Parts: sequence; structure tokens; C-alpha cells
Amino acid sequence: MRIVIIGSGIAGTYVANTLKEKDASLEVILLSDEKYPPYDRIHLCRLIDESEKIDGIALAVNPTVQLELNQKIINLDKQNKRVYTQDAMYSYDKLIIATGSLPISLFGIENISNAAIFRSADDSKIIREGIKNREVVIVGSGPIALELLETLNAMSDVKDITLLVRASHLYSKVLSHDSMDTIHEAYVGNGKVRISYEDEIVDKIIQDSQITLLKTKKLEIKDPFLIFGTGIKPNIEPFRGILKSKKGLLTNNYMQTEDTNIYAIGECAEVEAFHFVAGHVKACVSQANCAISHILGLEVKAFEREIDIDMLKVGSFELVELSSSQFFKDYEKVLMSSKEENRIDEYFFNFDRLTRFIGINSNVDTAYLEKLMQSGEKVDINYLYENRLIGERGRLVCSCEHIYTQDLVDIVSASGITSFGELSQYSQAGRTCGRCKIMVQDVIKDSQHLIDPNKLRKSSQEIQREQEIEKVLKRIEKFNTLHPLNNLSPENLSCALESLDIAQNKVNSWVSMVTASMQLHPNFEALVETGIKTLNKIPIIWLELADCSGNSEAFIKSANPAIEELIFDYISLDYHELLMSASGDQSESILEEIIREQKGEYVLIVEGAVPLAMDGKFLRIGSRGETGIELLQRTSKDAALVIAVGSCAFDGGIVAAKPNPTGAVGVGEALKRDDIINIPGCPTNPTNIIGTLLSYLMFEELPPLDKFNRPLWAYEGRVHDNCERRGHYELGEFVQEWGDEGAKKGYCLFEMGCKGPYTNVNCPTMKFNSGTSWPVQAGHGCMGCVEVGFVDKYANERKYEK
Repeated sequence: MRIVIIGSGIAGTYVANTLKEKDASLEVILLSDEKYPPYDRIHLCRLIDESEKIDGIALAVNPTVQLELNQKIINLDKQNKRVYTQDAMYSYDKLIIATGSLPISLFGIENISNAAIFRSADDSKIIREGIKNREVVIVGSGPIALELLETLNAMSDVKDITLLVRASHLYSKVLSHDSMDTIHEAYVGNGKVRISYEDEIVDKIIQDSQITLLKTKKLEIKDPFLIFGTGIKPNIEPFRGILKSKKGLLTNNYMQTEDTNIYAIGECAEVEAFHFVAGHVKACVSQANCAISHILGLEVKAFEREIDIDMLKVGSFELVELSSSQFFKDYEKVLMSSKEENRIDEYFFNFDRLTRFIGINSNVDTAYLEKLMQSGEKVDINYLYENRLIGERGRLVCSCEHIYTQDLVDIVSASGITSFGELSQYSQAGRTCGRCKIMVQDVIKDSQHLIDPNKLRKSSQEIQREQEIEKVLKRIEKFNTLHPLNNLSPENLSCALESLDIAQNKVNSWVSMVTASMQLHPNFEALVETGIKTLNKIPIIWLELADCSGNSEAFIKSANPAIEELIFDYISLDYHELLMSASGDQSESILEEIIREQKGEYVLIVEGAVPLAMDGKFLRIGSRGETGIELLQRTSKDAALVIAVGSCAFDGGIVAAKPNPTGAVGVGEALKRDDIINIPGCPTNPTNIIGTLLSYLMFEELPPLDKFNRPLWAYEGRVHDNCERRGHYELGEFVQEWGDEGAKKGYCLFEMGCKGPYTNVNCPTMKFNSGTSWPVQAGHGCMGCVEVGFVDKYANERKYEK
């Protein structure tokens, strides 16, 4: 396949490199209208102050990518799949347009020698040579203009600078007066810069291709050097009239234009569903990944709006901004500031949800704020206040990767890296948008003295594992501050194990088994054991809906209790109709108290199907006769996590078998939600529930899930592939009828209707009753009870006919 990419900026270069990385056989052609190989525009200021040459800000390009420079597009032939430049023609199978944006100037400057825009390496050269012995006038107050102002302010051969601002503020009008004053003072402090607010150009005198006099509403400036930093617009002129466009080229959510063979990404594209034009590198990269997945058919994903992140680094302050698409003008603001530390944190809320954050010299965990914005969770102001101070991680360096100074120092000292290039295998800091690349390089340089030449270098995997373990420890510590309704302690569990003569080595073996089953490194075994002893800190509501209570009964067998059964008894089951001692109004009071007092903290586990026929009247629960669906909706509303346990809760199970008169469905379908975690089984293995709860406790996130929202670590492996009877299948040795010689010899049960080849779950490796056995080992074929519609589809002793 031949893929032609138009545009060699960050987005175009990223697409070219990633395509080659995923499929080396692709023919990738990268067309650029510049004379220089791809470079990072974010660092153009370093060309102006000559701290770097063009090679110093270059973007790496895969050597197998065909790079064509000086190729200005003049026409696109969609029908014949051809792109025409001034002197060449390129045919394509797929075309990706990544032409970026064009700077906006207030009037034509093509023939004016002392005026420039600021967008390219050539622009930087014009500015560098033109600013000598002239008063520099910059028009604009956004990040582009402010970064240029900072650079020129630090150059000794620039004497005077005037910044023209049409508004009454710098950066953003939503900032507080304290923030505006901080930014203002950072620029005017040395006396070189004057900022003229609520001002704009009203006239000019041009002689011999030069501006000799510039008139604004308030000023007259003789012989200036004028630079426009007023903004950008999508660069789509070559394609207007050929492809549908508004602000940018219109695309679907896979970045595909009206022509199925043409994609547009980055600042030149407009996602029609959102009317969204990317303004940050992170969004451009996300769009690129969507286009790549769609072209190659690999884990195809649609583009979704993410949190926009921006940073502005000036000598006396650092500004970081996070903004979601849910930010509206009608906002409430919480301001936290410290004059002593010159720190200002501004939180913007819409309907009690955090939708924007702007911090000056802030040390708030941006990853946490980004997660809050994405999830739409209600915010705990107290938590934000308690974490406002500078922490052990130091200042934020890379907002895209959420990397702080101490994070980089730790990587350098542990791994012994000496350059920015070596950092890539440990962290992508400085590479996502590139804005912080210089800061990252400085941290690496300043940390070289911490490298012990006699210490073994750690791999990126080892360092990442250590960081994950540290996060888990903090997460467990956080849970230990909660106060559930019970008063169980780690000692209770230990005493119970000892009283039942369950030796520590058996516990250790069980912990190792759980750790391996969860696909964690052995280094996590100590954390798994600690996490188990903290499980009682998670408040849990367990609902019994339409089912046989088989999953609950699997945990309360009195004979020879397994370790997982003890642990399950140890979990904080604050409300469980089957197990709790309270009843009637008293039990309902407990439920109401949990929902009211522990919003966003409790986990809801649901066992059983949800009848919907006759408005749910087939199932009534409690003293008030509440229907199952009503109870489910009420308890799930403020739950931190909802887990559907068992096949009935998964998709209705046995209760939903044909003809399904009660209209029973699974929890996810009943709530019309796609974030329900499913742990199906008839019954479910207790260890799979414990492992999922442990994952939530330890990582504050769920493990990877399959398309049915089942944890991959438990539901990825196929029963047939791990079955102890698999060898007999390969040899063609099958049980033909119950009790025959094949059955006595443990032959394969496929001919007797075993559904192992169609079922994905860890029964063969995890087993039941402390790893004693499982159905196939006991002599009965797998019924596929973890799969969708298993009762009508698999629950029989006949071979499955697709």
C-alpha cells in the first residue's frame, strides 16, 4: 500500500514514523513545502536567539520514509488518486492531509521588509535579522506572542519591545487579577517591555517597502519591526472546493473525509461531530492514531475529545492549563494563592464538576486533575487544598506525560542515562508536544552527578515497576484511612488462618497464584498480600436480584474453607441480604446510610438478573416492596464501581432463557451503561472477584477488559487451550458415551458436548475449591457459562453446531 502524507509538521511526521513502525512493508511518502527537513515549530524561538540551529530542533524521520521537500500542492485528483505539486505528481492508495495551520496577519506584509509573521524557520531568520536597532512591536497576547516576547526580552541586542493587546489582559480573560498581575510583572520587570492594553493598529506609513510610522489608538512608533502573533487558521486552501470544509476539512470520527481514501488530521481538520479543530499537539497525535488504526484495521478507534493541556514557561513563572470540552462561560471559580510562594491555582467548575484549571507556579498533580475532568466526578475541595503545596516530586516538567522534576532525576540516577535520546525507552517526556524538551534536557544534564558508576543500570521495565509499586502503596495507604462499618483488622484474618491450620507457606503460595493470575510481576506479591489485608476498607453493597444465590453460596461453604472464602468473609460486606444479620427496616437503614454517607466510595456488587417486564414487578425486595430495577438504579447512581457477578448478572443467564417471560436482562443492559465490570460464571470463581477488587484497590483503575467488559487476566485464555484433556483431543481420543472406557481414561469430552473450544475463562488453571478441581476434570464437559446466552446456546450435552 502506498500512503502519501501532505505536511511535515509534528502530526505529519508522527504519522509517517508510526505507519512504518506498525508495518514496514508500507510505502510512505512525506511531502513538505519547506526546504528544511521536518523540525519542531514549538522551538522556533531558539532559532531567533541562536541558542539552536535548525538541526537542533529537527524531528526524527524513519529512514525508509520517502521525504520530498519543496513540494507545494497545487491540485488534488480524487478520482484518479493523484496529488500534483509544482513539478511532480504522486499517486496514492491512501492520502493523509496534515498541512497544519497558517498565521494570521492584520494586513498584507509580503512586500514589507520590516514586518513578519512567526510560524516557520524562515520567519525566525527574518525576525532575527530585522530586529537589530529597531523597536520591536508584537501584536497579540496568546501563547505564541508571549513566548516570543519572553525570548526577545532576554536578548541583549533588543533594546525596546512594545506588546499591543486588544483586550485588557494577557493569556486569558478568565484569569484572576492576581494571575494577570503576575504575568504582567514577569514581562515588564526589567523596563525593556511596555504593554499597551486595549490598543490596536489604526494606521501606518509605508515608504520604500518599509513601515516608517506605525499608529495605534494610543501610540506612534517610528521605524518599528512589526511581528504578528495574533493567531492561526487551518491551512486548507489547496483543497477548498475539492473536499468538504468549514473551518477545516470535515472528517468523521475516524478522521476520514468525504472521500474514503483521504484522511485529514491536526490543525487542518475539523471533526464534524464535535465541530472540533485541534489546537494542541496531544489532540493532533490522538487524531493521527485514529487515522492509522482505521487505515491499517488494527484496533480501530474513533476520535474522542480529550483534555487540552498547555504550558507557558517564562523566567519568573510557569503556567499550566487543563481544559475540557465541558467548560462553559457560566462557571464558578475556586482560587488558592500564596504571595510568599508566588503560586496561584485557579479551579473552574460547571455544575460541581471541574472543567478547567490554570495554575501559576503550581504543583498540583495534573494527572489527577485530568482524570477528574474526564470522569466528571464531583470534586473534593479539601483534597485539592491539602495537595496545593510543593511535593516531593518537585516542579511539573512535562504536562503531557505528567512528569515532574524528581521523576526525571530518579530515572537518570537509576538508569544512568546521559542524553535525551536515551530517555525514550524510559519516558516520553519532552516528545509528545516537544514544548518541554529543553527543560527535560536540562534536568538530565544537571542530574549526571547522581549516577553511581558502580551501580547496575535498571531497565525501563524495572523502573516502571518500581513506580507502579510506589503508587500502589500510596493507594493502599489512602484506603487505610477509610472507616467502614465493620471493625475487622489484618490480625483477624491472620488469626483465622492460624486457627484453621492454614500455614503461611500455603498463604504465600495462594498469593503467588493470585499475583500470577492477575498477570502481575512477582515483585507485586508483597503488595497483593498487603492489599488483601486492606480489602475490608472498601465499603461494599452486594445485591441479590433474580438468581439462585449460587455465587454467594460458593463463598460460605462451612466445610474446609479455602483461603479465598476466609478473605471474602473478611471483606467489608456492609450490606448483603443473604449474609447480613440485620433484617427488615434495620437492614434498609444500613443501606441508606452507606448510599448517603459514602457516595463515590462504595463498590456495588450485583448478583442475579434484572427483570424488566411489567415494569419490573416480577422482583420485589425489602420492606417497601421496591422492584429490583429500582433498587439497582438507586444503589448504582453513586457507586465508585459496579461489578456484575455471575452469568445472570452478566446477561440474564438462566433467568433470561427462552421464552424469558420476566424480561430478565443483565446489569449493564438494565442500567443502559457500558462501564459495568462483568465477572460471569455459574458460579463465578471467588478468586476472580477478589482479583478484580484487588486491582481496583491497588491501582485505582481496572485491569484491561475484553469487549464484554470482562477482566482479560481471567477471561482471555480459552478453556480448550488450557484443558488437561487437550492431548486426547489432538490424538482423536474422545468419550463416546457416559461411563465408557474413554470416560474412565479421561478422554476428551468434545463429542459429549463440551464447549471448551468456544469459551474463554481461567477455570482450567484457577479451578475451584482451593484449586482442587473443575467441571471437566470431574468428568463433565464445559457448558460455556461465561459466554453470552450460554443457557440457550451451550447448556446441553450436544456438539455445538455454529
